[in-house]
Amino acid sequence: MDAVSPAIARAIVLRQLPRALRAALDPDAANGALPAQLAADAEAALPGLGPLVAAWIRDNVGDCAGLTSWLGDGVSERPAANDDPAGGGLAALDRAASARDDDTLREIADALVLLGAYGRLAPLAGRASAATWPYLDRMPEAWEWLHQLGLASADASPGDGFMRPPWPDLDAFGLPAPRPDIEDAAGCAWRTAIDAAFADLRRDARLLAVGLSAIAGGCPSRAWHLDTLAQAAIAVGRSVAEPLTLSAARDARRSAEIEVRSEIEDLRAIVRRLEAPQPGSEPEPEAAPTPPGHVLVCPALPATGPGKGKDLARGYEHAIGKPLPLVPTPDMAEARRVLTAEFPYAAGPVDAVLGAFSIRPHIHSEPLIIVGPPGAGKSRFVRRLGDALGVGVYRVDGSNDAGGAFGGTERRWYSSEPCRPFMAIARHRQANPIVMVDEVDKAATRTDHGRLWDSMLQALDPENAARFPDPSLQVELDISWASVICTANQPAVLPGALLDRMRIVRFPEPGAEHLDALLPGVIAGIARESGLDPRFHGPLDGIERAAVRLRWRGGSVRRLRRAVEAILRVRDRTLAGRSQ
Repeated sequence: MDAVSPAIARAIVLRQLPRALRAALDPDAANGALPAQLAADAEAALPGLGPLVAAWIRDNVGDCAGLTSWLGDGVSERPAANDDPAGGGLAALDRAASARDDDTLREIADALVLLGAYGRLAPLAGRASAATWPYLDRMPEAWEWLHQLGLASADASPGDGFMRPPWPDLDAFGLPAPRPDIEDAAGCAWRTAIDAAFADLRRDARLLAVGLSAIAGGCPSRAWHLDTLAQAAIAVGRSVAEPLTLSAARDARRSAEIEVRSEIEDLRAIVRRLEAPQPGSEPEPEAAPTPPGHVLVCPALPATGPGKGKDLARGYEHAIGKPLPLVPTPDMAEARRVLTAEFPYAAGPVDAVLGAFSIRPHIHSEPLIIVGPPGAGKSRFVRRLGDALGVGVYRVDGSNDAGGAFGGTERRWYSSEPCRPFMAIARHRQANPIVMVDEVDKAATRTDHGRLWDSMLQALDPENAARFPDPSLQVELDISWASVICTANQPAVLPGALLDRMRIVRFPEPGAEHLDALLPGVIAGIARESGLDPRFHGPLDGIERAAVRLRWRGGSVRRLRRAVEAILRVRDRTLAGRSQ
């Protein structure tokens, strides 16, 4: 579609403006229907005012179309000519507007003053100036009405520089976003023309107010006496504002040039400083190649001076910039024999977990979550699994871990720490330890400081774990060899994104038939935790075994342990009495 005519767009916008601005901003207002419309509006507001207004227009504007019906022979009382522009119909309008407090009559009076000839109305420029400034504040109302009609842009503002920028809006993917306010080319053409017309009229309205103020202050006008007061004021306003505009443009251009020169000099200084050889600096030696069976988990930290970077590295020097060994996969048959002897009721889960580790030359498994009832021995199984495989086990308390600390905390915090997998690697001096997140389903769900579940996601993805951005050390770590194993009672509460990254292994609870197989491990564990040799407590005799069987009929291993502890305490007191 061809572009919309600017004259048509200007006429449409003028129709939405107040009467006074229409009379002032339309150069052909005196030759159109506006003078007769002003007389008709005055007559409608107060009968009898129409002929007086028409006579005032005849005397101060000239012969205008449409006034014949007000001044012709049909009028019973034809108003006489009046040489005072402030008298006659204008004075009648002022009196009626004051008596009735009628804004419509005031607006008609202001329109008459702006429509009048400059040679007659120049003494009233001060009055016109005081009336014009408030009309500028009403122009946004016209803009809103044009927008409701679909003729103005939805996202434009009627203030300075309201036109849409020439570059397109971009969506989330960086591609040009569709313009919601443009349905077709025709609508775009109309909105562009209306936007331009409104901008021109708003500029002219401001020049009008400035010019009226200048005329009222004594600024002479070079306009022809046939021009209206409004057109003469716009010309004066343009002559007053143009030097200020040019001066502001020159100052802005000069300031921009100075700023650009300063930036160029700063960039040149930076380049010279970077290219200049540093005193006492020596080229860094090339990093030694990583030997087979090792992984460079953390590269050397960048030089940070005596600040916080060195404080954060304290205690991790042996794991920073140095390759760490990978524990090779041991004899899985022997590991299975050890684990099934202690967990005879979980032969299926033992095979499933060992199968996840057995397919690689070095100890590593996909993320696992061991699910079972409370007291089934899940956490103890993970610790025994580490012992059987020869790798360290680093426990993270899921119910008490601080928010998103699993993925590390920002360096700006006083209590900043690296991510938990790196802490496990540094503690055990192995690149592939087991990170056990115990009771992961009991983690806090509030997101004030991050959630444990969310901070685990990146570490569970192999690609991201190989280049894990640690927020504390501020380097990329390779924690992909650390095996993450979680324990849970109710996996249904975990988010889907976490479960999608983990393999679920069901861990059963023991039954009464497993008592004889469990007792040796439970007794040895009690002695070990008391700081004694695991062989310190002898096996239970028949009476003690029967007592335990009465108290424990399967279920939680913790209850079985408490029953055995009670039996051993009774045994110790009995032996102490015999010795006395």
